[in-house]
Amino acid sequence: MLRRTLSVLGAYSWKEVAYVTESPHALQALDIAIPRRIPPRAKLPTCVFVHGGSWQRGDKSGGLNKDIDEAFVRAGCLGVSVNYRLSPEVQHPEHAKDVAAAVTWLHRNIAKFGGDPDKLVLVGHSAGAHLVMQILADPQYLAATGMEQPVHTFVKGAVGISGVYNIWREASIGMTVARVGATSPFAKMPLLLVNAEEDFHFHEDAEELERWLIAAGNTSIQRHVVPNCNHFTIVQHLANDYPDSNPTIQLIKAFVAEIADPDEISPLL
Repeated sequence: MLRRTLSVLGAYSWKEVAYVTESPHALQALDIAIPRRIPPRAKLPTCVFVHGGSWQRGDKSGGLNKDIDEAFVRAGCLGVSVNYRLSPEVQHPEHAKDVAAAVTWLHRNIAKFGGDPDKLVLVGHSAGAHLVMQILADPQYLAATGMEQPVHTFVKGAVGISGVYNIWREASIGMTVARVGATSPFAKMPLLLVNAEEDFHFHEDAEELERWLIAAGNTSIQRHVVPNCNHFTIVQHLANDYPDSNPTIQLIKAFVAEIADPDEISPLL
């Protein structure tokens, strides 16, 4: 793991941390960013970002997603950005299996970096939002990683940014209202669904997902539309804008404060 100081943000970061122990693929890795100054014995919430790219492209630390992990430091949290194997090299459900493996690794290891293992917030953009919702909805993914703790006890909420959700509800994925009903942790999980003003058909996706989840018993859903951005710039602006002027970061910061102890949000940014 490489450690470097980011003077602009006042953060340390670790790059290319493998979250699979046996013969990891180069893409089975994540980046971690933490505030440079963390109070002693602090346990900060952690925002875990999963990039988009139609399950075929994209990278945790390049292009639209450059410095995303550090952007979450500006929101008062630890920031993590996750890579996963891509198609056509792998097919569904391998992408989701990788994201589940990363979440399990973080639950077991984030305390070493000053994070609270029981206060993870999963954040996905586009196809990454689909993967986040998928592993929360279907317990098999985390269970296959050896995770025995119920997901709702350590993942406190999820954020979908311009998410692709309609494919997730297809029969081929195996998700139905009956399957993700009142007994599923996903039915009670606090969710923040954010769309860009110019966002193709993804407004409709979010509206349909909200209705679908309400039918499954989830009443802890927030929906917002961010003006003056599109499907791509909404995530690109996360790292490029000042946090006080970025509406998406502010929405995420407020969401995390609602589901975590506000005193645990780091003021030292």
